[in-house]
Amino acid sequence: MRVSRPRRVSADFRFNGKNMKDELKNYLTSVTYTDVASGSSDQLDISIQNIDMDWLNRKYPVKGDQVDGTITFRDWEKEGKDKKISCGIFVLDNIKYSGGPLIAQFGCLAIPANGSFQTRERTKTWKEVTVHGIAKEIARKYGLQLKCYGPDVKINSIEQSQKADSAFLYDICDTYGMSMKVYNNAIVIYDQTSLEKKRTAAELDREDFVDDNWEYEDSLVGIYTGARISYKSGNDSEEISVYVGMKAENEAGSRVLKIDETADSVSDAYHKAAAKVNRSNESATKLSGEIWANPKICAGATVKVTGMGKANGKYFVERSTIEVSDSGTKHNVEMHRCQKRLSYTPKTAQAPAETIRNYKTGDIVNFKGGMHYVSSHSGAKGSSANAGPAKITLGPDSAGNGKAHPWHLVHTDNTSNVYGWVDEGSFN
Repeated sequence: MRVSRPRRVSADFRFNGKNMKDELKNYLTSVTYTDVASGSSDQLDISIQNIDMDWLNRKYPVKGDQVDGTITFRDWEKEGKDKKISCGIFVLDNIKYSGGPLIAQFGCLAIPANGSFQTRERTKTWKEVTVHGIAKEIARKYGLQLKCYGPDVKINSIEQSQKADSAFLYDICDTYGMSMKVYNNAIVIYDQTSLEKKRTAAELDREDFVDDNWEYEDSLVGIYTGARISYKSGNDSEEISVYVGMKAENEAGSRVLKIDETADSVSDAYHKAAAKVNRSNESATKLSGEIWANPKICAGATVKVTGMGKANGKYFVERSTIEVSDSGTKHNVEMHRCQKRLSYTPKTAQAPAETIRNYKTGDIVNFKGGMHYVSSHSGAKGSSANAGPAKITLGPDSAGNGKAHPWHLVHTDNTSNVYGWVDEGSFN
């Protein structure tokens, strides 16, 4: 009778291109691979026994060494069928030794060998650029590839003030609703909304959590259906307030995030507002815990959670941590439930800011349809109106204008029923 081989997990490394399998054979005690979806660097931590002090002498590595790691799940789906995870290319960033017992620990980060990417603070004013354009210049500076997935965003002007390139780029991506990570010698920028819409990579049941070790949190605080933000249409102009949301601002159940910062255009305002709503809503429902190791569940993947009552649903994996050691393999995950995400796509027919600023009382415009309000002030009662031709009867410079809905329109025929205050960008 043939006995099936048990599943097992192993880790292999190359230091500066050299296979370390034989070198580490009698030393390696544990490997921890931390895979993040966005906002920080992936990390590889290698722990070895140093009982003969060899690793503190002739085998002492060099900070800045290139480390390439692979984790192999052997006989995983069936006997003879392995599943490999390429951890990517890392830089040996930290070396630590300790005694009693003699242990050596090597910390590796997925960053360029040039340490100034993370440490050297810079000051620069970027003008007439895009997020992808900034990333391209930074990637070229450090010899990294650039991989961008999803729409780009134009930026009139942005200040990099005493901030390292890595932190600056992470912040920009976060501000405009993009996700970013450094992986395998490349800066990767992607649209998380697209990933959350993808088919789930795996299914997690309560039984898949080791020893029922999990934690679920569901919160209303910080959950929004839309946001209100201001922008300036010119250097010396007053701020104009706009709203973007998944439902009408005054509709029952609407929760509006008030953003205390100013954008430099209506498009810039909408992108920033949508990004802040989405980031805040990601914290609404979270699930974390230790699962039976599964190579399909990695950062950036979606999973279907079942068998957990109200906690069931589709989740996005924010962080996956796999630890391989002599005592077995541990796999911890941190996830958030996929929510309906707020998005903004500039309309190609939208008039440029210069034209919008020149609208005046008496102009006949085309109302695009949407909400009209009883006053120009924030919190005013509103209702839906049909699209059609309309006349501007009052504008942002009118006495007592609340700026939240800065234009007053009156329909000119029966095509539309608009008669009230409307938002910037609601007509052309």
